[in-house]
Amino acid sequence: MHPSRFETRRCPALRPPVALLLAILLVAATVGGCRSGDPPAPARPDVLLITLDTLRADHTSAYGYARPTTPRLEEVARDGVRFATAYAPMPTTLPSHASLMTGLLPRALGLPKNGVAFTHPTPTLAETLGTAGYRTAAFVSSFVLDRSFGLARGFATYDDHFERDACKSFGQQWEGFQLEGGFCRRGAATRVQAERWLEENGYVGGERAASRDGTRTPPPYFLWIHLFDPHDPYEPPAAEAELLPPLEKDPTDLQKQIAAYDGEIRYTDDQVGRLLDRLNTAGRLDDTLVIVVSDHGEGLMDHGWMHHGAMLYEEAVRIPFLVRWPARLPRGRVVEEPVQLADVVPTLHELLGLAPPAQAFDGVSLRDALEGTGTLDPQRPIFLQRRTYDREIELGLNVRGQKFAVRTGPWKYIEARTEKTQELYDLRTDPSELDDVLRTRKKDAKPPAEALHAWLARPVAAPPPGTVSEDAAKRLEALGYVE
Repeated sequence: MHPSRFETRRCPALRPPVALLLAILLVAATVGGCRSGDPPAPARPDVLLITLDTLRADHTSAYGYARPTTPRLEEVARDGVRFATAYAPMPTTLPSHASLMTGLLPRALGLPKNGVAFTHPTPTLAETLGTAGYRTAAFVSSFVLDRSFGLARGFATYDDHFERDACKSFGQQWEGFQLEGGFCRRGAATRVQAERWLEENGYVGGERAASRDGTRTPPPYFLWIHLFDPHDPYEPPAAEAELLPPLEKDPTDLQKQIAAYDGEIRYTDDQVGRLLDRLNTAGRLDDTLVIVVSDHGEGLMDHGWMHHGAMLYEEAVRIPFLVRWPARLPRGRVVEEPVQLADVVPTLHELLGLAPPAQAFDGVSLRDALEGTGTLDPQRPIFLQRRTYDREIELGLNVRGQKFAVRTGPWKYIEARTEKTQELYDLRTDPSELDDVLRTRKKDAKPPAEALHAWLARPVAAPPPGTVSEDAAKRLEALGYVE
């Protein structure tokens, strides 16, 4: 392990009685405060949310992958908290991001797939933080998160503009579709736009911009940056391709593809590091609550499926989840109990002291686990679902009907009623889900199956009416999202 390149600022030494008085005031006014020599946590820190598209946890060196794909995420983990067992609710971009932004699962939001607009009335994280005085901005890298699909709510700035030919080899002609506009961009372009916003609003470099109340100090920001590069096609820039070539002497096409996927991850990791370096140089990083997650994983043929969307095995739904905030959180902490994207919003409500929501969350607050003052329930059920397909066969795979899963304790239970299939895996002894033990462990299948059926019996939001525009449908179809 290498030491972090970020120097964490420490609490200055104070002389009594001033030190005693300030200590009393801090204890009375805050939760956590200055511990182990760390600076007192600001009441309203800047919040930086980074989402990395199509990044499965077990292909990051921050989660033990043998290849050096994510050295900068390793630094974030060393400086903060790593959730070792984190899940996306669905291996599909828009529903997972909507869950991340609301604390509700896709079924509760009425979002069965991409291309269906998010219209649920629950406040988004951007709306909540905007009401609390934050300056809000988002910079996304894929048309799947275009403002027309609803996640722009609450963001004063929502940058979803993509130039033609701005993303890999998608171009304007891909899989037989002639597209009218661009539908993604490289991570560097998205990062540069986010950094420009930070500059223009007085957070890094130059003169401080005037805040809403007329002072020279800007309000805290909530910045969301979404990086799309690990999504197929895997075409890393030359530097990353040379850094992570196939390990095999005569690699198969699949081995070449996996090496290219790893190269895309390394490129994405570098963009994250450059953004954090910019904040660090400006002296803002340690007062920033940084959250890094993915929206889903990628198949890579582990179960006969290259990409994502159709299956609920670990490679498709297990994601990285890192939190860094040296002013409040311990360094190098690892939380083993299962968590999910829907936990982010309730966690921020508690960490930032936001007003309680009108509607209960599907997620839970992770504050105590983050701070090391409590533990999570290792038996807590984590519910998963497959996206809805309009056709019955997708690339040779039967995708007719719905598929759901639940992880509770060590058990992973998967059920597809239309297909009349049920599966059970013991993740303690079979983390790759290669040995379905349902026939021999039916007693063990009963509790997770009952938990799943009880969850499915809850009221569910209906998908919103209406369809996307013809151009939008074509662009999503080109990405493999709309059937």
